[in-house]
Amino acid sequence: MLKLGQKIEVKIDKIITGGDGIAKYENIVVMVPYSVPKDKLLVEITEVKKNYVRGKIVSIISPSPNRITPPCSKHYSAELRSAATNYLYCGGCDFQMIEYEKQLEYKTKIVQDFFDVPVKSILPASNPFSYRNKVQMPVGGNSKKIFMGFFHPQSHRIVDVRNCLLETQLANKIVYSVRDLINEYKIQPYIEDANRGVLRHIILRQSMAFNEFMLIFVSKTNFISNLREIIINLNKKFPEIVSIYHNINFQRTNVILGDKSFKVFGKETIMEKIGNVIFEISPTSFFQVNTEQAAKLYEVIKNFANLKGTENIIDVYSGTGGITLYLAPYCKSITGIEEVSSAVSDAIKNARINNIRNTYFVRGNADYVLRKIDFSKYNIVILDPPRAGCSDDVIKTLLRLKPQKIIYTSCNPATLARDVKILSQSYKIKEIQPVDMFPQTSHIECVVSLEKC
Repeated sequence: MLKLGQKIEVKIDKIITGGDGIAKYENIVVMVPYSVPKDKLLVEITEVKKNYVRGKIVSIISPSPNRITPPCSKHYSAELRSAATNYLYCGGCDFQMIEYEKQLEYKTKIVQDFFDVPVKSILPASNPFSYRNKVQMPVGGNSKKIFMGFFHPQSHRIVDVRNCLLETQLANKIVYSVRDLINEYKIQPYIEDANRGVLRHIILRQSMAFNEFMLIFVSKTNFISNLREIIINLNKKFPEIVSIYHNINFQRTNVILGDKSFKVFGKETIMEKIGNVIFEISPTSFFQVNTEQAAKLYEVIKNFANLKGTENIIDVYSGTGGITLYLAPYCKSITGIEEVSSAVSDAIKNARINNIRNTYFVRGNADYVLRKIDFSKYNIVILDPPRAGCSDDVIKTLLRLKPQKIIYTSCNPATLARDVKILSQSYKIKEIQPVDMFPQTSHIECVVSLEKC
């Protein structure tokens, strides 16, 4: 039996969901983060479980032919990790050590491992960098030197990141001008362990369609000293910033935004566009972080639905109505079901902005609402649940009422496969299409089309 701290040599066979490479050592499964298939590694065991162990790379004995040097200096590096006892690296990306074409190949294989039917090759991003439309950076350090960045994996230690390759160039310039200004005006950063200080997070939202920015200062206090001066400086340098908010979060919590947001400059919202649909974005609005790939995802769903204009659709877990509003022009009617009140309000508002009149939104728990619906009036059900997948009640209701077609979208291949297997009692898989929503990371979005047997 392998023990904690033991060092072993392994050769990585493949990557699994979550991004870890796996190998076998004396018939024991070894999971290794930041490894690449065909890597030969010296690994130190860091965790021992009943059916597997986890390890960290001590050194790369022989690199995979598909391993490259990560373009970001803050990405994990096996060489730096082995040389430093307190080595910090950014937890935002975990695939930059793999060339992009191979990332796509590995992600397709990850999904394929969960299904017996063929999976289509994952839809690539035309921009595997500079794609994020939202930046959320915790603030750390002290009043003498403030830094901003992202958390080291599985910790709240902030890695100072000055040029995130997933953000646009202008977003990076704005964020780091903010950093310079809060240093200049000696704004106190929030110290999580002591639950004291002022500035907790900086959030920047970007409209890719209209090149507008919304900046949000999140503080523990009602007041941020010199905020007016900071805003004046930013306005002079970046006319693209059209909206600035101060959000207050008093709570000792991992939740980023508090309940109170106050506009301190400019417009209430910014606008973004997916396809022909315009979305109004407020500080708390949910929106896909990759605008370009969201359009591809929604187009896959539309194509799977094969809409003729006569269909009545139910969109379960509809959120702020992204899929609902995108499909509305192509069907007779579409009804979104969503539990979160603010998301329903955003969806209704966006339907009004786009003059879309065949959408209906029901606020309520899907378990309860679905049981009350007359499925004889509906042709298609869209599912887009959280990572945990659909609830047992939703699956049971669908199996009982048997809509003609189900299109299931998921960001978790494991729970997607679990739910699809249960639905296979009455449905057959027609198509499976992964979409690369988050290049340079192990995250995978996937759409499955199911038709009643």
